[in-house]
Parts: sequence; C-alpha cells; structure tokens
Amino acid sequence: MIGIIGALGEEVDLVCHRLKQTQSLTKAGIVFCRGKLEDLEVTVVKCGVGKVNAAICTQILADVFQCEKILFGGVAGALFPGLKQGDVVISSHAVQFDIDLTAFGRRQGELADHDRLIEADPYMVQAASAAFDEQVKGMQTPPEMVVGTIVSGDRFISDPDTIRWLQREFSGVCTEMEGGALGYTCKINQIPFVIIRIISDSAGKDAVGEFDSFLSKSSEMLADLISGTIRFLKVQ
Repeated sequence: MIGIIGALGEEVDLVCHRLKQTQSLTKAGIVFCRGKLEDLEVTVVKCGVGKVNAAICTQILADVFQCEKILFGGVAGALFPGLKQGDVVISSHAVQFDIDLTAFGRRQGELADHDRLIEADPYMVQAASAAFDEQVKGMQTPPEMVVGTIVSGDRFISDPDTIRWLQREFSGVCTEMEGGALGYTCKINQIPFVIIRIISDSAGKDAVGEFDSFLSKSSEMLADLISGTIRFLKVQ
C-alpha cells in the first residue's frame, strides 16, 4: 500500500478521480480514499494545511492503512534562484525551519534526538525524477526540475529576508507547510517517503496572488507526476 497526501483539494482531487475500485474511510474527521492507481493499492488523502495536519494523516496512513511508502504532492514557493512558476522540486531532504532549540545548543531546525535534515528515500526520488522526465519528453519549452532540500514551517513565506535566510541556512530549494512534518513522521515510523512540489510562486511580495492564480493550473501536472511516480515504483 502506498499513501498519497496533499494539503489541498486541488492537489489530490484529480488523483482520486483516477482511482479504480474505490472505497472511503473517515478517520479523525478526515476522508481517506482507497483504490488502485497504476495497478497498485493506494490510499489518497487531503490532509489540510500545516505540519500538524500532515503529521496526523501520515500516522493514520501508517497505523490504519499499513502504508509501506508515502508520497506527498503539492505546490510550493521558490527559494532557489532561477526557479519559476511551473518548475518542479523533488525532495532530497526535508526540514522544519521553525523548530528552534538554539537556546539548548541545537541548530535551527534540529530536534533533540534527530538530525535536522531528514533524507527522502533515494528510490522514490529516482521514480519521481523518471516520471518528470517522461512527462516533459517532447515539450518545446519544458519546465525545470531540481532535487534538493524542502523547508517547511507553519507560515506562508512572502518576504525577501526570510527567503534569503531559508536558502542560506538550510540550502533550501522551496518552502511549504507540510513536508518536514511528514518526513519526520515517516522517519520515526521507518517509512520511505518522497515529496513532489510544483513551484506556484516566488515566495516574495507577490506570492499570495501568484499562488491563487496557479493552484488550479497545477493540478493536472501534479496528478500526472504522482501517477507516473507510482508507475515507476511498480517496476522497481
């Protein structure tokens, strides 16, 4: 069983529509949709925005659905210079930038019992990268794809000073609000994971408008990337 999570309905609705032999289960007030995608058993869920919601859904996928792998898909704000709307980031690592135990000698984002950068599963990263390559083949002006660190916090980033800090402190490629918590929950449950993010905005002063205008446009591309990743995982 593979778990698929998105924070917003636009990020998972098309994936749910592609499922075969579907059934749903509500747990903690959250609807989980189970079925087959690319002939593999999957459970798809909209977790809602923020790290707590992501962690809750991840733990339910582990405990109730016994998911052996978990994939998170959604949009994100760019931190890396040159990334533009429509480009894709695949996680090499995830980190919670708003964890602050520096008063106890820890680095920003570092928990007391774990490294601050949580590594995504290399095989799932390869599958997501292969899905991207397949999707953009033949495009005249394809989007870019970067594998790198995704930084997460319970805050929508829209100021240049924070952008610079996140990029320099964590070597962050993009910023969002769920992936770090998903990565941490997967790590302590020993579940392989990967995060796929499509750049929706520049995380700068125009980020809110860019995010709103792009969200619906990204849904089909994201659904194709998720389906492709599942297909490549099937043959690994």
